[in-house]
Amino acid sequence: MSDQHAPFGADSYGRSFADVYDRWYPTDDSTRSAADRIAALADGGPVLELGVGTGRLALEIADRGVRVVGLDPSEPMLDALRRKDPTLRVTPFVGDAGDPKTWPTERFTVIVANDNLLCNLADAEAQRRCVTAISQHLTSGGHAIIQAFIAAPITERERKLEVRSVDASGVTLIATDADPLSGAVTGAHVELIDGLPPRVRPWRVVPVAIDDLDRWFSDCDMELLGRDGDFDGSPFTPSSAGCVSTYRSP
Repeated sequence: MSDQHAPFGADSYGRSFADVYDRWYPTDDSTRSAADRIAALADGGPVLELGVGTGRLALEIADRGVRVVGLDPSEPMLDALRRKDPTLRVTPFVGDAGDPKTWPTERFTVIVANDNLLCNLADAEAQRRCVTAISQHLTSGGHAIIQAFIAAPITERERKLEVRSVDASGVTLIATDADPLSGAVTGAHVELIDGLPPRVRPWRVVPVAIDDLDRWFSDCDMELLGRDGDFDGSPFTPSSAGCVSTYRSP
């Protein structure tokens, strides 16, 4: 990884958000719809979730009788998963989705990259490596499910400061810096809570173009089965904020 990405290592997101992730992003109907869909595709076989985090999705999949391995580079995130799952229905595995050498060696019937996991990788090359590793870790006829937001190409430098939330105890702001040279958006959630020092939670995303995603999977001889706007099956349209793409191994 180059020096310009050094502050945003593979485990940076987990270090920034592990303590608030479940409170800020609770299980919802979309999570349960995703678990239903993934469990059906798994058809009794094992599932690998890339960027498992605190296990919000993985635990729902495990509740449906599926064996799940959860890969994540962040020990704080995996510690949160272990506290929620002391019987290890989900097997935690320390690894980086962008570095195939750190992946488990077994093959899976479904590999899922949920909640923009692919966009959290360092650059397009890391994203392409991840897709290649997915194809190599799937069983014959296995499925990959990729959820990612859709963003217009960054054509000029743009910096923003927005309000995420306000309540009686304080305010959370979101600062972003979109860089057309790197194609990345660097940001931070800034918490100003009464009685506490300011807390800065940095993050960095690299949007994935749909054409690139399809080409990478096609290069691995994987077929696009379909693309929806969300896990609930809503249609994908040019105005969709994100998409769920399903690919099948030969």
